Amino acid sequence: MPVEANNVFVGAPDQLVTGAVLTGPSTDVIPATIDDIRFQGLDDSGYVNEDGVTITPNESTESIKDWSGAEVRRILTEFTGEIAWSHLELNAAAARNYFGDDNVQVDPATDTKGTRMRGALGKHHLPTKAWYFKVKDGDRRIVVMVPHGQVSQRGEIPLVSNAAVTLPVTLATYPDKAGNNIYLFTDDGVYAGQAIPPADAPTEP
Repeated sequence: MPVEANNVFVGAPDQLVTGAVLTGPSTDVIPATIDDIRFQGLDDSGYVNEDGVTITPNESTESIKDWSGAEVRRILTEFTGEIAWSHLELNAAAARNYFGDDNVQVDPATDTKGTRMRGALGKHHLPTKAWYFKVKDGDRRIVVMVPHGQVSQRGEIPLVSNAAVTLPVTLATYPDKAGNNIYLFTDDGVYAGQAIPPADAPTEP
């Protein structure tokens, strides 16, 4: 297979219309393609900080050895997948992801006061949701979908004069009915019949 530059994606957020991180009810209904994903009705948590989103698969294996002690096979015994990022907005959706849905109270703005929010930290069970991470690179698109994900770690909230307040989180992912934790959907943006000039093709003046 020849090399193809169009298969090189840059992981910039797709946030022209909404934020790039959205949540909704847990689901075992998995779309067939990226175009089958529906974002209507999801909660949008706004900007993510410049470090972006990191997906970390973790696998544990067990070694099988023969009589001589030589390793002859490895068996996968455990898989966990984590996704980490830092919310850059202190909006209600981001706060609910960090504090938990039941631990955030929002009072709408009035003629004399702005929108007021209260988040509570404590020994609270955080909900399991479906999560969607949107990436756009020109006409190329990526959507990462987690059918069942739960915030398992909450990082330090920095309160300093020279940086934004962020809400860092790490998401634990759980398997769906098919045994999958994380789905990655792509669209390379090249339509059938669309001519792709070779890399060394001359350009018009």
